[in-house]
Amino acid sequence: MNTDFDSAAHRRMVTKAIAAVSVLFGLACKSGDPPVQGDAGIAAPASVSAATVDPAILAYAQHQIDLAYAGTDRDPPTSAPRPTPGKNVWIISPSEMGDSASVATNAAKQAGEAVGWKMTLYDAKGDPSNFSNGLRQAIAAKADGVILHAIDCAWVKQPLVEARAAHVKTVAYLALDCDDPSVKGEPLYSGMVNFGSQFGDYATLTRAWAAVKADWVIVQTQGHAKVLQFRQDELLVLKYIREGFEQELAKCKSCEVVKSVDFTISDWGPKLRQKAQGALLQHPEANAIHSPYDTPMLLGIASAIVDSGRNDQLAVIAGEAFPSNVQLIRDNKGQDAANAYPAEWMGYAAVDSLNSVFHGQKPQYAGIGYRLLDREHNMPALGKGYEPSRDFRAAYRRAWGLSR
Repeated sequence: MNTDFDSAAHRRMVTKAIAAVSVLFGLACKSGDPPVQGDAGIAAPASVSAATVDPAILAYAQHQIDLAYAGTDRDPPTSAPRPTPGKNVWIISPSEMGDSASVATNAAKQAGEAVGWKMTLYDAKGDPSNFSNGLRQAIAAKADGVILHAIDCAWVKQPLVEARAAHVKTVAYLALDCDDPSVKGEPLYSGMVNFGSQFGDYATLTRAWAAVKADWVIVQTQGHAKVLQFRQDELLVLKYIREGFEQELAKCKSCEVVKSVDFTISDWGPKLRQKAQGALLQHPEANAIHSPYDTPMLLGIASAIVDSGRNDQLAVIAGEAFPSNVQLIRDNKGQDAANAYPAEWMGYAAVDSLNSVFHGQKPQYAGIGYRLLDREHNMPALGKGYEPSRDFRAAYRRAWGLSR
């Protein structure tokens, strides 16, 4: 990315401004696992005039992305109840069209088959009304358990009640249960993938993950971010991603979101591309773009950025670092960074969580974190997507009593 604000001279100036605190942060992170987003080390800067850039915000944001470059993974489980073969398990996916769901759901299918379960993958094809249809089909098929990807309890509240009555166990990940403050109800899932004390709960992880993306934008624009944000609030996880990004960006008083572009799953493709094109035309002052996850980049946003002729003037960050998105980053084709998370690990953790529920236990801590990736940091091998620092596949197989 070649921009006026990203010149070598300007970057040297900013480096000098934060050098002292960066050295201290580097020493703090050399032993053991790195602290998570928001750990003590440097406080968020106080409010300053929007006309100036506070050097403290640049130091703060640089510290946060340095932690994220190091990664926040922890060790996967080392033991688990022995899975009972022959279980009938369904996976409900919101849409298998993009990697954002299909990578994790297919990993869950693979992991379930490895422990001897009969696995059925149901594709809702981007239609939220199919979320309930899929769960009810699983109940009718006398499923023992159902894994739901990124489907909030609020979307399937009545079918979850029906599943409980039919003694069908349900586990969700990348989703929020009905006891979430946005819903204010009672929990209906049998279990959720456990992110442990590192983040406390999934909503906290989601906001922390998104905050890193805002910090990256702040650093890339040297505190002058004018962001086009793509907003998809139809799922709580995506709402919390947006909130995490906005709350962190607000710490930079010389930064702002100049437009939020609303879209839904049904917009993927030409309609989303048109929305991106329109936003770029309406906001020539924009110098950064935030997408809540990777799939929208491949299905409209990235091509609009390249066609606009402004690709090298925009700092663009998206989601999970799947192979096709990593290639966009490598080739400078409309995406510059991703706060990578291990989608396949999520699928394995979902199977482990359901196995725990089958045995009357709470899901155990999965160890899943994230790692910031851009053209200069943590790039996977050619043709590959992000791989975490831990060998979660081997760890789970050992925990389940399987040969490697």
